[in-house]
Parts: sequence; structure tokens; C-alpha cells
Amino acid sequence: MSEDTPTPPEVNLTEEWDRAVEDRTVKDRIYEVSTTLTSPTAVADIAERADCTKEGARPHLEWFVELGVLEKVADNPALFVRNEAYFEFRRVTELVREFETPEAVADVIEEYRVRERELSSYFEAPAPEAVVLSDVDYDDLDEAYDKLSEWRTVSRRLRELREAKLRLDSDTSGTPASMLP
Repeated sequence: MSEDTPTPPEVNLTEEWDRAVEDRTVKDRIYEVSTTLTSPTAVADIAERADCTKEGARPHLEWFVELGVLEKVADNPALFVRNEAYFEFRRVTELVREFETPEAVADVIEEYRVRERELSSYFEAPAPEAVVLSDVDYDDLDEAYDKLSEWRTVSRRLRELREAKLRLDSDTSGTPASMLP
């Protein structure tokens, strides 16, 4: 470096991350764990992952159930799973804010449709659920698995984009999309 070039400041990202993690409340930690609960999970497991007691986790879990973030699928023992409808609603709401007009989202929908047709042709199947990976040649299994995973993602994203377009189309109040909930 030349003498005229300023030296960058010392930054210790590890310490900064550790401080941010330490400053999280039990509620924050329970929420973070809640977002990952794709199968019914006991309070004890959630508390362990959130680094708190079962007694500390319970009121937060019940509160997240009331908010719709989680579903309580059993009482004894109490089992919780994330509410997929809640997270889908949030993703669609973000898309509405991002695109703001039905025309903007329609262009993206068309791009996703093209990719969906390509993936459908690759598997010669009408939907990702119709694909049986055991029917795929072993040499192509990794590629097939990647493409199937992509197809599932594309399909989910298409559903979300279509829902965002419906919301934008139905917004006749003149309210800008960025102001919608």
C-alpha cells in the first residue's frame, strides 16, 4: 500500500456477531427456532435449541400460536410446527411490495412459467409430485435431484407470484402496493 492509501479500520466481525447473538431475548430465540419447525416438535427440543428452559419457552410458543406463526398439533406432549400459511402470506406480501404493479409481476410470472415447462419436459411429468427419482438413471441422479428441487421451488414461487398478482389486481382502492399490509 502506498502512504496515501488509508488503512481500513480493524473490524472483528466475530465479536460483533457474538454480541448480537448474546443480546437476543428468549422470545427472539424462540421465534428463530419456530421458523425452522417443519415437523411437530416438543417444547423440550425447542427450548434446548433456543437455549432456554421449557418454562421459559412455553408462554412464547403459545403467543406465537395466537399470532399464527405456529400451530399446536398436540397437547400431551405439546408439539408445535410452523404455520406454512403464515409464512406464505408474508412472502406474498413482500412480493406485492416489491413489484407494486400487476404488469411488473406478470413479466416475472412468465419467466417462471418458461422454466417450469423446461423442468416438466426434463422429467416428462406434469408436476414435481409426479416424479419418482427411483425411475431415473443412477448416473443422472444428482442432476435429477437438483432439477427436482429447483422445480419444487419454481412451482412454489409461481404460486406466490400469482397470489401477489391477484392482490395487486384486486387493489382497486388506489392504495399504493407499498402501503398494503
